[in-house]
Amino acid sequence: MNIKELVSQKAELIKLKKAATKFTDGWGTPSVDGVVNKGVVTKMSEGDVISKTIVGNTYYWMDSHEDVHVKGCFKKSIKETKKIFHLHDHEFKISSQVGDISKAYEKDLAWSTFGVSKQGNTTALLADSDIKKVYNGLIFEHYNTNKIDQHSVGMQYVSLDLAVNNEDYEDEYKHWLEIFPMLGNPEAATEKGYFWIVRECKLVEISAVLMGSNSLTPTLESKQEPSDDTLAIKDAAAKALRTKEYFINLNS
Repeated sequence: MNIKELVSQKAELIKLKKAATKFTDGWGTPSVDGVVNKGVVTKMSEGDVISKTIVGNTYYWMDSHEDVHVKGCFKKSIKETKKIFHLHDHEFKISSQVGDISKAYEKDLAWSTFGVSKQGNTTALLADSDIKKVYNGLIFEHYNTNKIDQHSVGMQYVSLDLAVNNEDYEDEYKHWLEIFPMLGNPEAATEKGYFWIVRECKLVEISAVLMGSNSLTPTLESKQEPSDDTLAIKDAAAKALRTKEYFINLNS
């Protein structure tokens, strides 16, 4: 789709994005003392609870959905949502819970935290979770032995803007000028010529994932290429419906 078609169909495309439940690219847990410690047990309680801070999403990075999350996008949802789930593999089932999230919040972190050679800070969505053996023994052991350091979020779009690198489209180009200088991967946006600015979204869950790594993974032992789009086309309708029903019930 070229820029002209994209702009002309913007309203319809936004409706389609809002109708889906998005599962973001996975993010590794930065191994930075005092911020987020990969592979470090910060609290143990009789061997059956591990407390960790996990990275759900990192902002100002154009992901595989051509989305760029911006600071504050989850702020309203975090404040209003009664419970944010810590699951595995985006399975929205009782048996898929792996921990209890006590706090979710946005925090400014240096780009260098994620191995990006850019001055200044980005913002990350973080969550403090008590991972419990009684929920899922296998996942608990994987956390305990540092085999899990990748996470991604399940979310719903609320407010979006289209940014395009074309002066012929005044509003969309204005959005481009606003956000482009803050991107950690501007080359990706330049190649596409556009991106979606995620201004507000609802946070439903944060999942431990197996292969959700992308070029920002801070796992020093290995660097992996970005994963393919994980928007879950085939089963999106059923999964999105279940998720939305849970979300509505939780906030009713």
